Amino acid sequence: MKDPSLESLDQRLANLPRDIEPRRDLWPGIRARLPHTARRARPMLYAAAAGLAGACVAGALTWALLRAHPTPDAAELLRAQAFDEPRNPRYVAARDDLEVSFRERLAQLDPATRAKIEASLAVIRRAHEDIRKALASDPGSPVLEQLWQSTWHDELDLYDHVVQNTQPMTRT
Repeated sequence: MKDPSLESLDQRLANLPRDIEPRRDLWPGIRARLPHTARRARPMLYAAAAGLAGACVAGALTWALLRAHPTPDAAELLRAQAFDEPRNPRYVAARDDLEVSFRERLAQLDPATRAKIEASLAVIRRAHEDIRKALASDPGSPVLEQLWQSTWHDELDLYDHVVQNTQPMTRT
């Protein structure tokens, strides 16, 4: 028989078993130490809540402004038609790519989270349309123009938050 103390370290390591099964199931102890809510869902829910809050504020301001102004004349309506979706081809392509990624990642989420995000997106889009209509009655309003632009940003931010917060985890 060989004396184990004379074997090289490489030989001793090669003789060790490749897999060692734990004596008991470790997962219940690990699960008990984890917080009750998933950490990945929090940033996404905060983003959805922020988008919803911004859209609500925009909607409330739009409602207040619509009630304060008279009906626009034809010249104002023609000026207001300029407030439409941006048509720059690079912007449109980038926005379309982001929306495709958003839809793919959104489909991977659980139904309750997906429903909240889709509801937030609908609120943002309604607010955007309400503000666009308000601009028809007051096309020179810098407040309305700022709100209108901010709803574009809110929608793109929501897309980006969903895409960023659903990135697959990588091991380092």
